[in-house]
Amino acid sequence: MARLDIVIFGATGFTGKHCIPYMVKAVKENGRSLTWGIAGRSEDKLKAVLKEMGDKIEVNLESIPIIIADVKDQESLLNMAKKARLVMNCCGPYRLFGEPVVKACLEAETHHIDVSGEPQYITQVELNHHDEAQQKGIYLISACGMDSIPTDLGIIHLQQNFKGTLNSVETYLKGGFEGSVKGSLVNYGTWKSAIYGISHWDELHSLKKKFNEKFKKTPTYPPKLKFKVFPHKSKVGDGWALPFLGSDRSIARRSQSILYENDNVRPAQIGTYIAFPSVFVVFMVMLYGLVFGLLSRFKYGVKLLLDYPEWFSYGFFSKKSPQEETIDKCWFSVDFYGEGWKEKLADKDDQYTTPVDSVITGKVKGRNPGYGTTCLCLVLAGIVILTEKEKLVNNGMGGVYPPGISFAKTSLVKQLNEGGLTFEIQPQVDIKSA
Repeated sequence: MARLDIVIFGATGFTGKHCIPYMVKAVKENGRSLTWGIAGRSEDKLKAVLKEMGDKIEVNLESIPIIIADVKDQESLLNMAKKARLVMNCCGPYRLFGEPVVKACLEAETHHIDVSGEPQYITQVELNHHDEAQQKGIYLISACGMDSIPTDLGIIHLQQNFKGTLNSVETYLKGGFEGSVKGSLVNYGTWKSAIYGISHWDELHSLKKKFNEKFKKTPTYPPKLKFKVFPHKSKVGDGWALPFLGSDRSIARRSQSILYENDNVRPAQIGTYIAFPSVFVVFMVMLYGLVFGLLSRFKYGVKLLLDYPEWFSYGFFSKKSPQEETIDKCWFSVDFYGEGWKEKLADKDDQYTTPVDSVITGKVKGRNPGYGTTCLCLVLAGIVILTEKEKLVNNGMGGVYPPGISFAKTSLVKQLNEGGLTFEIQPQVDIKSA
């Protein structure tokens, strides 16, 4: 029996089920005719989610194949992986449940993508499985959702449109909602992933040490970009900014390292920030962040955070799933500010003797970041792997990579634009008149 092209694993979860409408549309666009199915622990729940999402988009999904698979049953995961060319893994937190699925996909020689923004898991997978993935010619790509396609691929897109050499890029994430909203904005699974990531942050130090021993460290060239740890005015638009503590910066820096190693391109230095409308909001965010950080260091504190997400997130997170009308009102944007030289030197290691002289700015924007943008990115990323494999990083030969460099030479930006996630670039200007 022929393999399905794509299987959504964890399809009864909040992210997984919201991928279904995007999948229904995308597999038939641009002359495609891809097959897909869903997987999870309960056949009844899988049938129910097909009915729910089919009714929502007015499409009969009763014929979509269902596969029973459980993260605690490795044989079932292998059986699932053998039935697919690509597994779209929506079952997190990934530090707890991710690697068994990766191992099953490696054994079955099946591509694997997920929406993890968990640095420990992402680093561990590259450390443990990059060589085998290359040997088998399959791709294992994490962070294919809101974390971190808009930022990582946005930076690559900015570089591709810069005439000269880009020295640095600073990004500013903003978000909001239209009108009034009811209930939480983000699913509980994301909250759990953040808590486990912070509470086990010390693990990342030893992982990075091993990582730097295995993979060549990328040099940093002057002028050095100063990463701002304190509140500051955004360089693009209004608002005050704080460091963004998600995985975007580490993901983007890894893409730049691979760009340096593979394509003779000077790596851009990266600073990632999150912007807020006022100093008061910045103060409140810092206060909540301080409480979150302190509690996550202790076992009882972690239990409090897990049991009472509304208390410690100002209602943004809840054990109850977000309401559809609420998440549909949400929007986000990532603004980019890049500096570099109009002149392009011959070699990536050549040094400039003059100050940067050119500026470029851009923006990526979309709606429903957690379950609209994320699902659009994940579905199209999977389809691009299957349909444009030879254009992927490492010339289709497989491996473990971040999304920006993975899709740099593909049509993913074009397809995302068509799907509603827009990538905009402003004309490059002389730095004296910027």
